[in-house]
Parts: sequence; structure tokens; C-alpha cells
Amino acid sequence: MAFSFGFGGDDAVDEGGAVGGSSGVATTTKQPLQEQHVPVKQHALGDLLSTLPEHLSYSTVRIESPTGRVLFLPRRDLYDVRVQLLQEGPDNDEVIDQIEESDLRSGVYEGGFKTWECSLDLGSLLLDRGPRKDIDELIRCDQIIELGAGTALPSLVLFQHALHNSIPLTFTMADYNDAVLRLVTLPNIILTWAANTSDANFPGPELDASSKGDFELSPQVLQRFTADMQSKQINFRFLSGPWSASLANLIPASAPEMGTVILAAETIYSPESTEAFVELLCELLKRVKMSKAMIGAKRMYFGVGGSVDGLKAACRDKGAVAYEIENHGVPGMEGGIGRALVEVQMY
Repeated sequence: MAFSFGFGGDDAVDEGGAVGGSSGVATTTKQPLQEQHVPVKQHALGDLLSTLPEHLSYSTVRIESPTGRVLFLPRRDLYDVRVQLLQEGPDNDEVIDQIEESDLRSGVYEGGFKTWECSLDLGSLLLDRGPRKDIDELIRCDQIIELGAGTALPSLVLFQHALHNSIPLTFTMADYNDAVLRLVTLPNIILTWAANTSDANFPGPELDASSKGDFELSPQVLQRFTADMQSKQINFRFLSGPWSASLANLIPASAPEMGTVILAAETIYSPESTEAFVELLCELLKRVKMSKAMIGAKRMYFGVGGSVDGLKAACRDKGAVAYEIENHGVPGMEGGIGRALVEVQMY
């Protein structure tokens, strides 16, 4: 059975940075969790790098923090993804259909090719490094996990901060669809690295409000990327598949004296997705004391039943506390469909 979120034009950010997809309505097909048999997989960085094209076409996403800081992040264009898929052959017809015909099909495609509005809210908050001092500069954190990573904008905000401040971190990027990881998550990571690594011998993307262009992925560029990540002690782990104990088992715990920050946006669209998400979330949070999650979400997902109140109740049932971040001041959150930023910690 098909459902509409009913957000009008306020559900996703299109390739040009405007709010709303081509149809203006986000749709999902609901499927019982027990019918999902997608295996959980870990993908080596080298394997994903080998699937990249010779260049990436990108445009710019603008993020403004509550204190007025502005960051421009490069994002691979969806038309460029389509071109790559068409060049790779007919085996990708189903993925192309997912991009063009639906925002989300539960248990099949979880919306990772789109930039969802609440991911920008979360990125805005993270640009000021969040509300709690021990996480503000990531000095007590050794792992960032993004569940439902997609275009990965929240993680990219922290990634560029780690690059500029030589902070060693492990980024775990988890998305239901492995195609999303190789086609948008990793390309956006490389584009962000390049934009923050430019020098006279290495012209990376120059970013402002109107920036767009092509970035060449020569073997030398990819070699420099991997070498740079090693020297800066920034590691990436890529995981695909449903939220489950199997996924949790592929994510090592942080060091006892360090913490984990878990990021997620638009992951609670239905009661079923909320239940699975919270179960995984609490399994990860309880591993070390210095851990928390920061989640961006609509207050109510009309037509499919997910809500912030449902998230709070599910967390309470698992021994966690979920509370809205007050006075966040994220630009644009007060208009249109109600949105919230929620922090979750174990009791």
C-alpha cells in the first residue's frame, strides 16, 4: 500500500538547493519489517573508490548555524548519478527508477539520494558543534556514526571541522542501500575533502552560494585522498542494510574514555521504522558513557504515523531519554511543517 507524507514542498531539497522534489510529495511503500531480507554488508573504502567515475558534477548546499556561521558544502548532482548509472548498464534500471519515481519505498529504498530538510537542520546545529561542551570541539569523541547517511551533510559538517583542526575520528556511514553509499555518500566526502585541501598544486572546488562544476577524480587525486586520511587519522567505515543487531555488530565501540556521537535525520517516518531505529540506537549508546545521539525529524509524519512523540516514547521504553534541544535557533525551522532537533542519551 502506498502512502504520502503530505509535506507539500517542504520535504526534501532538490538538486538546485530549493525545497521540494520534482513531485512536491514524498511517497513511501510500507512493508512489514519481518519481510525484509536485505543482508547487512561492510564495504571497503578501496572497493567503493574503484567504482567512482572520472569526474563528479556538483553544486553547493548552504548551511547557516544558530550563531550566524555559514558553511557551503559540495554535493554531487543527481543528474550526474543518473549518467553514471546509465553508463554502467541496464542492471541499474531499478536504482534509476528509485531516484526518479519515489522519495522512499520502505524495505526497498530509504530515500538516500535526496537531501532531506531535517538533515540541513541537524547540519546547522552541528556547525556550532552542538549544545554540550564535551562534544563542542569533539575533543572527547572518537567516532561519528550516521544512521541513514544518504548525502551525509551532517557528518560532512563535522568532517570539515576535523580536517581543519587535525582531529582524529572514525566516521561510520550506514545506509540501507549500498548504491547510495557509492554514488552519493563517498563522492560527497571526497568533494568536501577536496574543497578543504586546496593548494597551489591541487585546485579543489571553490565554494560559494552559486558554485557548481566538475571535479576530476584522477588516480593521483584518489591516492592523495587516501594518503591524507591516513596521515590525519580519519577513518571511514561504510555499512549497508537494515537497522538490526547484525549492523550493530559491525560497529566497534568507542574507547572507554571517549564517546560516540550518533547522527540521524528523517529516520522515524513510521512506527515500524521508529521501533527498529531506536532499538539500534540504544544498543549503540549503552556501550560507553560518553555517547549521545542527535536527530532531526518532522514533528509528525502525516499518513505514515511517525512522530517526535513516538520517538520519545520508544526511547523511554528502552531506558533512554529523548528531549528536544531548546533555543537552538536554527534558521527556517519555525516555518512550514513542524520540525524538531532531539538529543538522546541512556539513563
